Amino acid sequence: MKRIGQFILDWVWQLPQHIVGLLLILFLGAKKQGVQKEPNGDVVWYWDYERGGWFSNFISGASLGRYILLPKPASNTTIFHEHGHSKQSVILGPLYLLIVGIYSAVFCNLWDRFFHKGWNTYDRLYWYYKTRLTEIWADRLGGVDRIAALRKIDRPDYARFPEV
Repeated sequence: MKRIGQFILDWVWQLPQHIVGLLLILFLGAKKQGVQKEPNGDVVWYWDYERGGWFSNFISGASLGRYILLPKPASNTTIFHEHGHSKQSVILGPLYLLIVGIYSAVFCNLWDRFFHKGWNTYDRLYWYYKTRLTEIWADRLGGVDRIAALRKIDRPDYARFPEV
């Protein structure tokens, strides 16, 4: 009984993001293929990149309450990062979409897609994950070692950002 009560409280506390998450699951036709369930209840949903259409071109993943949506295939680093965003949702509740969701989607993801098209992979990932506070926080909460992830990427001599 206590578990059901906690589930209802969590669902209501994160109501806006849960509604958006469910709508995106329907829109993208996301499936629980290869479900990875974490102790805090997050469930990873995958959508077919082709079916996602324009959405797949602009968003590389979304964490909305207990629903994590990713195109397949997704790396463990990406999955853990999105779990970090899910934890932000639990902490911030109804403020999550304003503080993290909109900022992350517009000023991180879309900004990068429009203004960094000519950048190399190392610089784009460094800028996105090492200079954006919402992303740094998500990495920390999700247990992502971003320095190790960046070290796996070839850094060109002309890179904008320092070697990690």
